[in-house]
Amino acid sequence: MPATRGHLYLPYDDNSSIQVDYVHSGSNARRTTVLVPFAVDAAWRARIEAAVRAKDPGRTDIQISNAATGEIRRVSRQPTASTPSPEPDHVVRPTAEQNNDRARNIVGNYLTGSDMYTDQHRSTLADDSRVHHPGYSEFVSQVAANDAGAPGQAFQRAAHVEGITTRGPVGERATYLNPHNHTVFAQAHENFHRIEHPSLQAPGSRLTDSTVEGMTEYLTQSATGLDFRTAGPPGQRGFTYREETRTVRDAVRGGGYSNQDVQRAYLRGSESPTERIAQVQNGGTAAIARMTSTPDAGRGGTPGARPPSGGASGPSNGQQRGGGLAK
Repeated sequence: MPATRGHLYLPYDDNSSIQVDYVHSGSNARRTTVLVPFAVDAAWRARIEAAVRAKDPGRTDIQISNAATGEIRRVSRQPTASTPSPEPDHVVRPTAEQNNDRARNIVGNYLTGSDMYTDQHRSTLADDSRVHHPGYSEFVSQVAANDAGAPGQAFQRAAHVEGITTRGPVGERATYLNPHNHTVFAQAHENFHRIEHPSLQAPGSRLTDSTVEGMTEYLTQSATGLDFRTAGPPGQRGFTYREETRTVRDAVRGGGYSNQDVQRAYLRGSESPTERIAQVQNGGTAAIARMTSTPDAGRGGTPGARPPSGGASGPSNGQQRGGGLAK
């Protein structure tokens, strides 16, 4: 049977609620995916799970993913028995500056909680002059300039790229965000790229591009409270680095290496966890990530593999990393 879509109303304060979308799986009677435009902590997860179960007690497998836009739909009253589905009367659409702040807070809060936030990280993420919100033509030009594919295909490829972050010393990298296809979660992904340790980009690094993208998205989802992330143009949305992220998550769950190993290798370039991660990833699981890297899934965009240097396809000249291609 087909999936069922609808709205949930999450209590925000005594007098208002927030409307979010959900999707009841048509193939799994227990599964529901809730789509949120903001980072989710333990308190928000509890509210979401309570709202789903109040609507349908049989839905016990609840996953949280990202909404396609960052707009927050407020309702100036709580749902009641007589008005179970009040329509939003106030829609907040964050500005570019607000999203800069939100993405910085997402990463900063995560690093603070992990005792990994350094002064260099703070100053790098505070430099909004290196976060660019170009027009689409300029964004396509960035994809064309940093992609291994034919320049004439850049316009088509760019539609699937959320963002790209240039390589180089920490503090000197620049991020370019797709004006038609990115959310605050994509910007958080790019923020991690802005502070990833230079050893991950050095010639001869034991960690492949697919592994680094998996680590980046693993950290992004850990910081935002999402179970998975999607991106892409309308009608073409797909999972963001699904296999790359799954490979890292499965290794952590299976004891191949730890969550702290990922943090230390990614943020500090620590040799011991880097070697441990490389040994696991260069085994059977690494081949999976490499096989999912298709020409249109590159390093910098939406789901999939690492788009080429800018987010659309696979790496090209090695100058940029990206944020999420759909697959």
